[in-house]
Amino acid sequence: MSIPPVVNESDELKLPFVRRIIKLFLAGMATVIPILATGWIIVMVFKLLHRIGLDIINSILKSLNAVRGVDQSSDDAWTIEGFPGDDFLWLLIPLALLFLVGLAVTNRPGKRIVGWIDGVMTRVPFFGFIYSSIKQFVDAVRKLGGPKKFKGVAYVEYPSPGCRMIGFITGHFRDPQTQKDTTSVFIPTSPNPMTGFVVLIDDDKVFDSDMTLEEAGKMVLSAGLVAPESYEDLGPSSQKS
Repeated sequence: MSIPPVVNESDELKLPFVRRIIKLFLAGMATVIPILATGWIIVMVFKLLHRIGLDIINSILKSLNAVRGVDQSSDDAWTIEGFPGDDFLWLLIPLALLFLVGLAVTNRPGKRIVGWIDGVMTRVPFFGFIYSSIKQFVDAVRKLGGPKKFKGVAYVEYPSPGCRMIGFITGHFRDPQTQKDTTSVFIPTSPNPMTGFVVLIDDDKVFDSDMTLEEAGKMVLSAGLVAPESYEDLGPSSQKS
């Protein structure tokens, strides 16, 4: 006859408390890490742009000193410390560089240069994957839900009855071949909504969604982890066996 294992009552009492502590700890990490990571990236980019801007200004001042025939170590030399309003350079230089870069890349020559840089970066092993992933994510956040791109959110019944895919309505028109009113819907892939496919659906088979473009975009980007606030989270315990 087998002897049943001895259960320590204190362990039974401690386990729920430990699980509660771990749950609170993970909830705190999930809240703090995105905030700190976003702030860290912004600060690092800001400092990098500031350093680049200071180097550019120092190079210009050195050139001007050389044209004036003044030695750089002389008291009469123009330096960044004597620049009027140097206290505002921490804010002015990064913003000015971002503006100039944006102005450059919106022109045809700038677009060609950016395209060339993208091609070179994506061909670098390992780093190319990181670069393309970050670029696609930033482009998705920047462009997704633009008023000129999507007109609403719809459900597409696929791959079987009862299953729904999130789609973004891109247009309405009348198909001259079928003589039916048709809706064009872009079905994004998750978690990269910049890729996907387009389906043409008869208007009577389009299921409109109450989700906003922003809510649908967040749900696609998070692979379904971030649902709209109006959706009630039932949790895994409510799933039917």
